Amino acid sequence: MAKTSRDAYRHMRGWGEFFRDGKAVTLALIDEFVSKYKKTKYLKQSFERLINRGLINKKGSVFVASRKGLRFFRKNSKKNLSSDIWDGKWRLVSFDVPGGYNQKRDELRRMLKDFDFYRLQRSVWISPDMKDDFWRVLVDSELDKYCKVMLVEILEGDIDLKKQFGLN
Repeated sequence: MAKTSRDAYRHMRGWGEFFRDGKAVTLALIDEFVSKYKKTKYLKQSFERLINRGLINKKGSVFVASRKGLRFFRKNSKKNLSSDIWDGKWRLVSFDVPGGYNQKRDELRRMLKDFDFYRLQRSVWISPDMKDDFWRVLVDSELDKYCKVMLVEILEGDIDLKKQFGLN
C-alpha cells in the first residue's frame, strides 16, 4: 500500500474518532484537531471529501456526522467488546412495524445491523452493548414507536451468541 493510501486511511480513522459519537462540533474544534497533525493540508482534504460524500453535514455554524457517516465511521473503527468490560446483560430490541410500512421495517433492520445487533428471530435482535447514539438515530428516524427494548440478564442457550460477539 502506498504511503499516501496509509495516510488517507489514518486520516479517515482520525476523523472517525472525532465524529463517531455523533456530537456537533464547531469549526474551532476542527481547527484544533487538525493542528495536532503534521500534514494538515491532506487532513483538510480528507475532511472536504467526507463532506462531499455526505458523511458530514454542516448545520449552521457546526458540523455533525450524518446517519450515513455514523455508519461509515462505526464500520471503519470497529472494536470488539471485550468480555472483561461486558456487563453480562443482553440488549434485546423487539419490533412490530404495521403492514404497509415495509420501507420503515427495512430501514429499522438496516439500522440494527449497522449498530452490530444480531438477528435472533425475525423481529427480535440482540447485542451485548447498545451504543449511545443508537437511541438518537432511532428517534430521529421516527422508528422508536415500533420498538420495545429489553435488558436481559438471563438468556438460556447464549453460548452461541457469546461466540458470535467474541465474548468467550
